[in-house]
Amino acid sequence: MVADFVSAKAHALRLGGILNGIDDCWDPSTDSNIVRNYSVDDFEHGKQVNKAALQRELGLQIDPDAVLIGFVGRLTWQKGVDVMASIVGWLMQDTGNGVTGRAQLIMMGQGDKQYSEILARAEESFKGKVCGYVGFDPIVEHKMMAACDLFLMPSRYEPCGLPQMYSQAYGTLPIVTATGGLVDSVKDISEGVQVATGFHISELSPDKLKETIYKALETALKRPADFRSMQRTAMLSDYYWPKAMDEYEKAIDQALYEVPSVR
Repeated sequence: MVADFVSAKAHALRLGGILNGIDDCWDPSTDSNIVRNYSVDDFEHGKQVNKAALQRELGLQIDPDAVLIGFVGRLTWQKGVDVMASIVGWLMQDTGNGVTGRAQLIMMGQGDKQYSEILARAEESFKGKVCGYVGFDPIVEHKMMAACDLFLMPSRYEPCGLPQMYSQAYGTLPIVTATGGLVDSVKDISEGVQVATGFHISELSPDKLKETIYKALETALKRPADFRSMQRTAMLSDYYWPKAMDEYEKAIDQALYEVPSVR
């Protein structure tokens, strides 16, 4: 009842959220931190070159056919690191389904000691397929956005979030929990491959995370044309600051000139 009341009042007041914007340094066509610049017109080749370079740099097997998945974030409960860590073995195991066992994983972050140790153990267990990068390097983050095929954000809550916007600009499709700003800035594949820009985890649990990652991998490996279509759509999404500033200006104009009548 309280939620319904708040929703009704928000509608009456025309309340709405405005997503943050991203800086133009997150542009693969001009990014000086990556090996090969690219645009929506040549992203397939550009991402392959960047993938090979990052695989070499981080000690992964140089495999152009591997689906490279990235995670960058604080190593905390809020970021869902515990759930992500619990499915690494499943992700790496080749069971003959043509999907699992075909991925590589880069996890970069710093934070709680228990999660740092989990990253280190995952890398040790799956040498050449998993990189557990304990720490944070902004240049490596740029390289990951350019090199990865998928970007993982299994957050328990996220008021807005920026990495899912960075990743889309680079044609790296985000896998996000359907919460907060993540659901507002990533269009799920269920909406159709012509408009989708990523994949939603309906609720954060190991099974639901596996289900969504499997769907993303299956799209990349078995329906590559659909995957490329989603990448193009993601790259054409505009999350840069000028658009966000326009939204702020519209909201201010509305507040000044359209005063609602609320009882």
